[in-house]
Amino acid sequence: MLQANTAEGNAITLAMLSRAELRKLKEQQLNFYCPICKGQVVMKVGSKVIPHFAHRSINDCPASEGGEGKYHEQGKLLLYKWLKSQMLHVELEVYLPEINQRPDLLLTINNRRIAIEYQCSKIPIEQVKKRNDGYKEIGIIPIWILGENRLNRQTANYFKLDQLTLQLTHQFTSNLPLIIYYFCPITLSFIMIQNPFQTRIGQAIGKFKVMPLTKLNIKDLFIIDTFTHYELYQHWKKEKIKFRTMQRKKIYGQELAWYQWLYLKGTHLEKLPSIIHLPIASQYRMLSPTWNWQSRICIDLLERIPIGSTFSLRSCEFLLRKQLQSLRNYPLIYSNDHPIKQYFNLLEQLSIIRKVSGLTYQKLTSLTFHEHVELALIGDLEVINQLALIHK
Repeated sequence: MLQANTAEGNAITLAMLSRAELRKLKEQQLNFYCPICKGQVVMKVGSKVIPHFAHRSINDCPASEGGEGKYHEQGKLLLYKWLKSQMLHVELEVYLPEINQRPDLLLTINNRRIAIEYQCSKIPIEQVKKRNDGYKEIGIIPIWILGENRLNRQTANYFKLDQLTLQLTHQFTSNLPLIIYYFCPITLSFIMIQNPFQTRIGQAIGKFKVMPLTKLNIKDLFIIDTFTHYELYQHWKKEKIKFRTMQRKKIYGQELAWYQWLYLKGTHLEKLPSIIHLPIASQYRMLSPTWNWQSRICIDLLERIPIGSTFSLRSCEFLLRKQLQSLRNYPLIYSNDHPIKQYFNLLEQLSIIRKVSGLTYQKLTSLTFHEHVELALIGDLEVINQLALIHK
């Protein structure tokens, strides 16, 4: 832990002291105590670690859970100093006894409390949910900042997006974009990814913004800088080409089951209509990739009914009932976004369907299945260009 109390109850943060002050404090041979369990702690001051306190013996104190590495402690301390430099009321490692939790930082702005968790290691998703539920219970807003060591950036806009990162993705109000925060204590860089669109399970594209901590204000964390529709569809053109032409050497699990399903339906990936595999902002709610569930809507529903027939959103939800997740699984996302509804919006813009009432739609035209991959690529480009033109 970075902070402990003296016998008089005064808080001491070793990492904020100079080497001379640390030597003087050590010479005084004072007793220090854990602010949580009141057990005695000792100073740990060396050349290779950030000065900190440690319990004299192993106990059940919440402060000793998990252990923190140098990377995490450095980042937490730098974030603390950054917030202090802005004259904000911020506390380090405050224990909240009513929920038995200890956020890395507790920030108070206009009587609103914000718990900042700096997460540099993998933790169970159940633990993330438990912490978020605890903060919500006592009216605290949680903000999770990931260590940059957790970021697997593949290209300028592509990155790995696992389930833990999705759990730590924010949307502060329903009209704001999704956003993920990262901080690197080595380069002092703050990274924000806005508008993450999943391209496949475990991978996404997003709008990256990298800023030096020294030039950053807390208000900058909430500035919207998302993909324009043009940027998104330019990226998706490349994504559609990959989808059609990428060689899949090893196919197993869910993807193999999908290929087998296509075979039973008498078609193949190269022949699928170009309205399959379109970008969906709330794709995080689906347990299968876009091409999987969108092809099931097209083949098992739209292709079966004649032009002019109607169908309901509820019928599609039933069709995909094993794939659609509840928003309750993402407590940091304040949105009513629905992936099937967003897909239907795109199909409306392409004049494939139209809405006739709140939850009912009508089929307007037949679906085009391609004869070979060259025609499919042309069709894909036409569809993406059409969407880009609509949003120009």
